Amino acid sequence: MRHRGPTGRAGRRVTGVVRRATRVDASTVSHDYPVDVDANHALALAVELDDGETVRVYEAWPTGGHASSRLARLLDAVGHGTAGPQSLTGERVVLTGEGGDYAVDVDETRALREDAEPAREDTHSLTEVVVAAGVLAGLAGFVAFRTGATVPALALGLTTAVVLALSLGYDAWQTHDATWSPRALPWAVGGLVPVVNVAVAVAYLVRKAAVVDDPESATHVWRDVLVGVVAAFAAGLVLAAFDPTFELGLAVFVHAWVLAPLAVFLDGRTGRHGDSRPNLAAWIAGAVVVGGAGALVYLLRTEPE
Repeated sequence: MRHRGPTGRAGRRVTGVVRRATRVDASTVSHDYPVDVDANHALALAVELDDGETVRVYEAWPTGGHASSRLARLLDAVGHGTAGPQSLTGERVVLTGEGGDYAVDVDETRALREDAEPAREDTHSLTEVVVAAGVLAGLAGFVAFRTGATVPALALGLTTAVVLALSLGYDAWQTHDATWSPRALPWAVGGLVPVVNVAVAVAYLVRKAAVVDDPESATHVWRDVLVGVVAAFAAGLVLAAFDPTFELGLAVFVHAWVLAPLAVFLDGRTGRHGDSRPNLAAWIAGAVVVGGAGALVYLLRTEPE
């Protein structure tokens, strides 16, 4: 990762996607950096440029829970005016080369988002239908395995892995919405793992639907997913209590369990928590161990008062 711009030419504009937002000591920022960081800490944004290079840019870290006017403008420019700095992760920004360094150009970032707004309806694709079909095939394969139909179960499992890996990777690769540009490789790899791939596919479809159809609430989408996970977890238990619906209930129960830690992880990285960041390692471990029950406790403990 580079802090200095690759060419050092003042005014050079490039675009990229914020991959990570972290708090660092203000002493990390050079004195001649083009943005004033008048605080004890700085917000470091790792931005992956369109040419594949990753650079680091800085903003002043919010003091006392309040963002600087420049950071507040940047959050507003990407549609997260009331969210925390972590909500910048996954957003596309415009950088300007200043004296050898890069800095976020807030006005150009806002213009980039506004220019892309009319095209938002076109970011859905038929590939999402293939992803949904892969989810159904995965659930059917699980039920087939539980009922002793080994050959159909293996066939469905293999088909699900291939279909979800290819469709998730391709759809993520071709998705370039103003508010979300997913990386293809992680989603494709997630699509390969049996049982887990169904949860990954559901998470992808929910995230994309929120970004495309209701971008203003996209920051809170994983909270809604967690509510759904808890409901599915409970419904699976109820269905599994009766013989005619036992296999269906077990399939719902197991997949809700698998989705729980993934949803906790994704929600914990959003900006809805403000400065009160949850201990992700502990909460994810809890969701892995007790599934939807852990997700329910996480929701109750992290809900803003």
